[in-house]
Amino acid sequence: MSSFPDYLLKLSVGLALIALFYHLILRKLTFYNDNRRYLWLYSFLCFCFPAFNINHFIAPERTSARVFVQSVPSITRVAAPEAATFPPGFPPGFPAAPSTVAETWTWSTADWIFYIWLAGVAVMTLRLLAHIRSYLRIRSQSRLISDDGVKIFHFDLEMSPFSFGRAIFYNPHLHKTDELQDMILHEYIHVQQWHSLDVLWSEILCIINWFNPFAWLIRSAIRQNLEYIADQKVLENHPDTKAYQYLLLKAAVGPEFSLVNQFGYHSLKQRFVMMNKNASPRALTACFLFILPLLAVMLAAFRPDQPGGKKVRNFWKTNVEVSERKPRNLLHMAGLLLDETGTPIAGLPLEVKHDDIYIKTIKTDKDGFYFAELPVKPEEGVSHTYKIIYDDPEHYLSFGSEETYHGGFNFGERFDYYFIRKRSMADLRNHYYSVLSKPFYDKYNPSNTRTELKAYLLDNVKPYREEMALRVDFVKTHRWSNNVITLYKGAYFDRKKQLVGYEGEMKIFLDGKKATPREVNDAFKNYPYMLNEHQEKRNWGQNNLSTEITYLTFPLYRDAPPAALVKGNVQVKDAKSFDPARLKNEPYLLDGFRQVYGASSNLIPEKQEIKRVMLLKGRLAKYYDSSVNEIWWIETRPVNEVFERPDFAAK
Repeated sequence: MSSFPDYLLKLSVGLALIALFYHLILRKLTFYNDNRRYLWLYSFLCFCFPAFNINHFIAPERTSARVFVQSVPSITRVAAPEAATFPPGFPPGFPAAPSTVAETWTWSTADWIFYIWLAGVAVMTLRLLAHIRSYLRIRSQSRLISDDGVKIFHFDLEMSPFSFGRAIFYNPHLHKTDELQDMILHEYIHVQQWHSLDVLWSEILCIINWFNPFAWLIRSAIRQNLEYIADQKVLENHPDTKAYQYLLLKAAVGPEFSLVNQFGYHSLKQRFVMMNKNASPRALTACFLFILPLLAVMLAAFRPDQPGGKKVRNFWKTNVEVSERKPRNLLHMAGLLLDETGTPIAGLPLEVKHDDIYIKTIKTDKDGFYFAELPVKPEEGVSHTYKIIYDDPEHYLSFGSEETYHGGFNFGERFDYYFIRKRSMADLRNHYYSVLSKPFYDKYNPSNTRTELKAYLLDNVKPYREEMALRVDFVKTHRWSNNVITLYKGAYFDRKKQLVGYEGEMKIFLDGKKATPREVNDAFKNYPYMLNEHQEKRNWGQNNLSTEITYLTFPLYRDAPPAALVKGNVQVKDAKSFDPARLKNEPYLLDGFRQVYGASSNLIPEKQEIKRVMLLKGRLAKYYDSSVNEIWWIETRPVNEVFERPDFAAK
């Protein structure tokens, strides 16, 4: 848990930077919508900054051209092993004979910090739940008078009008009719722009950072800026700014409700100042760029120590099962190195490094087997790394194997097979497979580890050799293949000549329907390029293979069509008599988005949800899908919320 205080500290520094930059630079500018995006985006990114390692970009190593295939460490807790003696030449600090020490758990400073923080989070969560309960009580006591996209409620409380979610609340007896027009417009802007999401985010921000005054400062800034946005929109249609300001003063009655957007609250004096302020010149939007160098400095300060024996804090854990007989003070890094044909690569020199410090060089034997028995000295809260590296610019592609160990947890849950291609095989890649270490350690004899481990790897290599041979055969026999997907010897290969799945284990869909490779290739026969993420969507399974691939010949959404396409190509249907069941077999767009299996939400709306139905025909239908002559346009949301809605008035 020692990494947790470090994370909280970095998170607090990030929020402080974001809050101070806003209050010193951006707060007095009239770019309210830009300020809204700034407060949203950067307050969220503050949670990511502590985990971002800038070393990958500013500290290249001598071996930066190498491609490392990592073996994720296990962390199952095991009993202490027997003592072992290690050869000379290893990093200083490793014991000659590790001893078994009984583990006793005590409360560290990090533990106290975590539980105090957790207690504060619990209290703040209860506070938010109390506000939600109050809101629900007010809503239950209010009367719904309108439900046309936005719900409008009347209540009898002496409170200012407010909005939350898609609902507006006010007391009609407290205000005149001409006053209510501006009040409701103000609250409608909050509803239309989903300002309640900003309010909820500010509450969550303060729940997590209840101890941080800058989080509360950001919360206040978010809410204040939302009022600026609503005020600005109202004043665009209001002839008298002074009258509107008097209305705000008059409406500030009753208790303030912190969960909602409430008319007449949130620092009226500052709102009046901003109403009377001239619009900021557009050139001042460059001020938003000034945060970038400050963030770069912060990320540089957050980066972990550089390699070279320095300790690196560990933030992750895994739960792969490891044999209880596996030694805890030894790491066995072992595997088979073979070329792309499955032939063992003998005599290959491999460098062994600990925390990027060179230890020794080992070589593969005649069967391509490499083996290194390495000492480990776990430290609580600190991770160390062993690497086995090969780099040859002339014969084979570079590769690397990596194992990380962490104090108090286990490691080394698998052994590796590497198929390293010759540099002349440009269409192939290095491929990596692994077998779990548990079956080996459950039965092995510690005095004969090397021999038994080699036998274990050789006994299990056959299926990986066969799959690699299949990859090589395909590359050799399909040098100029332009098919999107090819079935070859029971396996599927894509246009990049990479194995993507096996027949019987992977499903193929074209435009939402099951398809054969031939049907997919016919659909894209005039498209010679690599498919993008919108045309091909994969569901991944084990071993980097797919369980399902969906291909699309049409976009899921488009910009609103020109009016010339709409005219004469739309039939308006009666929504009440429309049967949604027909959408199971007919193409349709729902609120502007194409619905199709495997590539989108694929929703069929309930009959009572449907507000408007149009049948698009001819050129307008082909604008959305060139293969159809008719397509349904279904709307379940208010007109202004439908994505890229055509101008149906031009029909």
